[in-house]
Amino acid sequence: MIGKTAVAARLLRYTEKEKAGGTEPRVLYSEGIRCRVPTAEREFAAVRRVHGKQGAKRKVPAKYELPEPGEVATHVRRARPNGRKYWDVAAGSTAATHVRREGDGYIDEIQAVHVIVSFGLDEVNPDDPEQVRRAFDFVATMMTDLYPGVQMKLVCQADGAGRAAHVHVVQNAVVVERMEVDGQVWEAGRKMSGALTDIGRLRERADDFIKQHGAEYGVEQKLPTVTEQNAEKRSTRDRRMAAKGEISNHDIIRAAFEDSMEDPRSVDLDGFVEVMSEHDVTVNHRVSRAGKPGEKHALSYRLDDMKTPVRGTTLGDHFAFDSTIQQLEDNASGQERERRPEKQRVGAPKATPVPTAQELADAQVVVERLARAERAAQAEDQAAADFLPAIIEDFDAAVEAERLGDFTELARLANTTREKEAIRKVQQAQTTAISSPDGTAQPQPVTTPEPQQPAPAVAPARQTQGKPLFGVSLADLRKHAQETREAAMNTHEPEEVSMGTPESETIRDATTAFEALPIASPKVSPHRPAERKEMQRLRSELVEIEEEFDQSDDGPTLGS
Repeated sequence: MIGKTAVAARLLRYTEKEKAGGTEPRVLYSEGIRCRVPTAEREFAAVRRVHGKQGAKRKVPAKYELPEPGEVATHVRRARPNGRKYWDVAAGSTAATHVRREGDGYIDEIQAVHVIVSFGLDEVNPDDPEQVRRAFDFVATMMTDLYPGVQMKLVCQADGAGRAAHVHVVQNAVVVERMEVDGQVWEAGRKMSGALTDIGRLRERADDFIKQHGAEYGVEQKLPTVTEQNAEKRSTRDRRMAAKGEISNHDIIRAAFEDSMEDPRSVDLDGFVEVMSEHDVTVNHRVSRAGKPGEKHALSYRLDDMKTPVRGTTLGDHFAFDSTIQQLEDNASGQERERRPEKQRVGAPKATPVPTAQELADAQVVVERLARAERAAQAEDQAAADFLPAIIEDFDAAVEAERLGDFTELARLANTTREKEAIRKVQQAQTTAISSPDGTAQPQPVTTPEPQQPAPAVAPARQTQGKPLFGVSLADLRKHAQETREAAMNTHEPEEVSMGTPESETIRDATTAFEALPIASPKVSPHRPAERKEMQRLRSELVEIEEEFDQSDDGPTLGS
């Protein structure tokens, strides 16, 4: 299959986008040729910018339609020797059939060419990674040989309904390096067209490559050649109905053609037409430019229930006028005539190699070694996560356990620290409720102690930095004192204020209430000088706060 798109980025992303609901990875293998897979989108665009093709526009192509009443036809459909058809101005005695209508406006130029190379289940088993890899390598080598100067990205998949392995080849439509294909030179910056994008020419060159190099990769061409495919041109409808076990009108005519050719009366065209009528097929022989240079003959076929006949060239070259006459002449001379191409049948899926007992044993050894390495890595990660909480609980024991590789002891010390941290949070919540500004307990969320995690479960170490050492920070005490002072200053009854409690006593009451809380005093290890310094700093700040309020008692009263 070959196609084109005006948006290369969308196609590049599509080849690697996972399908919704997919249970297996979509991309099996990927490779970039003259680009890298992760940056293919940007590199494609860079090549277009270098050659002035980024955002390029082209005129909307003309259309050829049947003339309206009063219009005069000017063009006719012609065919080149390779079978490709084109529109041309009718000249001489050739009757024109269509009129040309120019396109209106401009559209984006083609940015990428999309080629799909597929393998049948009898060629590549998608369950065997080795077979899939060899097929992918073959496609990469073949496409590099067929397009020596083209930038492309290849993605191997096997996610279709039939699970057939196939390779998406996304090619930059701008040639990146000078190359020669079929004797034609393509300069860098030129757009891909003609023989590079014609599916017939691509198949012919691919067939030649398979004949020369397919054996190296275990690949053979099981599909008919381009000539054989042209001999019987099966449409999508033909294939769809055949897949359902039905037969299309075209296949009915093809079968009647072969049966009629086997009849002894089919030695000339008249006898053949008579035999075909017995198979309920009407044959029409049409002659154009009769008796003049360039005289042409054509055959068409029609079943009784068909509204319009079908041309022999539509059914395939085997059913066209020239091939039909040649077959009739072979019958008349007693020679072997050319037979209808045989249908290609898909064989059984290619078998996956069965590993020997020794290979299974070797694989088991490798799996066990990898499992041990994974368990050891997980244990080391857990030990690294437990080390910091463990040294908080007991510095010496944690260091010794880490030196000896005793991960169980590290986990025990770390879990002890985590339990204490959980209890501290509960007490902090209770303290916050007691020391609320209005003196009433406010409902606060209480965090229950976390269950002890058994060793060697992997869990990140909890960080205790930045937490108040006693469960209530000095900032909370100062805030409480400030609110109490403001409440006293805003009152309009000085006599009641003067008889109230001084600020220094308020701070002392708050400090006393704080110290009276049932909070376990922190255990200060002699190996933790930083903790001792922190406690000394907190005590000095408490003394400073008390001194500030003692000095304020000597001045005017709060109510004055």
